[in-house]
Parts: sequence; structure tokens; C-alpha cells
Amino acid sequence: MADVARRAGVSVSTVSYAINGTRPISAETRARIEAAMAELRYTPNALARGLRGRGSKIIALVFPSRGRGIDISSLGYILGASDHAQSMDYHLLLWTTETDSLAALRTLVGQGLLDGVLLMEVQMDDPRIAVLTDADIPFAMIGRTEQTIETDWVDTDFDQCVHVALEHLAALGHQHVALVNQAAPVLETGLGAAIRIQEAAQRTATEMGLDLVTVACESTAAAGSSLISRLLDQDHRLTGVLAFNEQAAPGVMAGALARGLRVPDDLSIVAIAMSEQAALMSAPAMTTVSADEREMGRLGVELLISRLEGESGPRTQKLFQGTLHATGTSGPARSRTV
Repeated sequence: MADVARRAGVSVSTVSYAINGTRPISAETRARIEAAMAELRYTPNALARGLRGRGSKIIALVFPSRGRGIDISSLGYILGASDHAQSMDYHLLLWTTETDSLAALRTLVGQGLLDGVLLMEVQMDDPRIAVLTDADIPFAMIGRTEQTIETDWVDTDFDQCVHVALEHLAALGHQHVALVNQAAPVLETGLGAAIRIQEAAQRTATEMGLDLVTVACESTAAAGSSLISRLLDQDHRLTGVLAFNEQAAPGVMAGALARGLRVPDDLSIVAIAMSEQAALMSAPAMTTVSADEREMGRLGVELLISRLEGESGPRTQKLFQGTLHATGTSGPARSRTV
């Protein structure tokens, strides 16, 4: 900073004001400082600034990939959060360590580099919350636990999404439907979204008088193809699929086609929480019931930053409703003998 100050012909404190925005400076002075920083290749050290008590302006977005990587829809949440964090002069660090790696999370939050944490892939009983609470680090969530906790969160209204999806299939005459959920190990961890969708599907199907089977599926196209073939062997009356597994859904379509069935003439598929971009990657385009994932990511990080900036008051806990986009993979049910 002293070198930058000499090059720009200003005091060290003025350079500090320009970097931290703690006091107004003229546009001409700021331009000289920025030019000097560029010439000297000077970048403020976030950790050093944090140690001086000014905060690092770094947020960790903790997203356990659960062995399936980051699908297109999940990327929407991440980009929504990242873009908004950047617009508020914060940096977003993507942390993909699994939820059972609590020691790694303790190390991350114990280094003093982070101002806050945004949790994704939240479990019904999430052990990461105790780690963050013990570390006394502010956090917010995209998702929610089974028990009410005192923190800000945003989440999809999965009950509403499932009701809209099954109502759509029922209106088209589908009576025998399968829910293709996440893989069994993911369900065993208590992933909130997967558990809520399964419970909502079972409850709603009973209310509507639908015959529903729920099945776990690995997150690959091959697994989806194998699964639908097995389900059709077990029940030739099956005409509708509700999918909460973005990677397996195209395989479900491919498996039906391999049996000589047409989508949606012989089998309708509705995906839950699939982004528009992901839906358009299949042919025909996938019918979906989804909330706005980018807006959820944006609001999640905004709520956290508001707390970091000193905002007080009641916690924000908001459910986003899904919208039905009936495109190419859902149509009227018809009986068949295949």
C-alpha cells in the first residue's frame, strides 16, 4: 500500500479509503490509485484485511456434491448467489465437501477467512448446523431442516410442486405413476428436498386416488433407463413418471424409447425442480414444475449479507412456489399392453 501511495502521490490512508470504501474520495484520485495498483500488480489480501477486523468479504457456499457432481439446475442456485454476492462486493467460495466431513468444515470456518456461510443440500437433521453454531459464524440456508431453527432460509415449496405435478398428470388421465427419486444413499442421509418430495407424493397420490410407486435411482442416465424398463415390466399400466433426479430423467425417456414406447404418447414424464435450461436439453423438452433457482440463490446470499452488514430483526424464512411448464414430455394417458 505504501508503494501504491508513492506511485499515486497520495497518503497510505487514502489508498486504504479507496480499497475499503470507508471514506469518499474524488474520481480523479481513485483513478490514480487504481492505475498505480495495476502498474504494481497490487491486490489487497483478504485474509490480512480480515485479521485487522475489517472482514474478508468472503462467503463460503457449502454444496456437497454427494458423488453426482453439480447438475445444471444446481448451478442455477450457485450462479444466482455468486452474481449477487459480487454485486454487493463479496466473494463466493464454492466448497463441495460432503456433509459427513465435519472436521473439514470445522477447519474451514476456524481459519478466520470467512465472514459467513451459505448452506445448500440441507438435511432434515443437518449436522453442519452445530459446527457453524459452535464456531459462531453467521449462516443462511437454501433449504431447511425438519425442526425450526433461528436462521434465514429460502426453499422450494415441494408440497405445492408435487401437488401441481400430480394434478397435471391426473388431469391427463394418468392413474398409475412412479416417483423416481434420488439414490438410496442420498435418501438415507435425510436430504430435505428428497424426503419432502417423497412424503408429499405419497400423501397427494392417496388424496387423488392415484396408484403411486416410489423408487430410488442413481443419478445417471443408464440407471434411469434400467429403472423404467424394470418398472414397466412390473406394471404395464404405468403411464406417468414424476422425476426428482435430473441426471436420471433423460435415461427414463431413453429407456422407454428402447422398448418401442413414445414420449409423451405412451409415457409422460414431469420433472420437479429442473431448470428451464436443463429441461430444454432433452428432446422433446421436459415438462417441469420448478421454482426460480437463480432468484432463490440471489435471495439466500442477500439475506446472509444483510446480517453480516448488521441487519437485525425477525429471520426471513421463505418458500418459493413452483410453476408448471407443460412442454413436450406430458400428454394424455392411453391404455396399452406393452
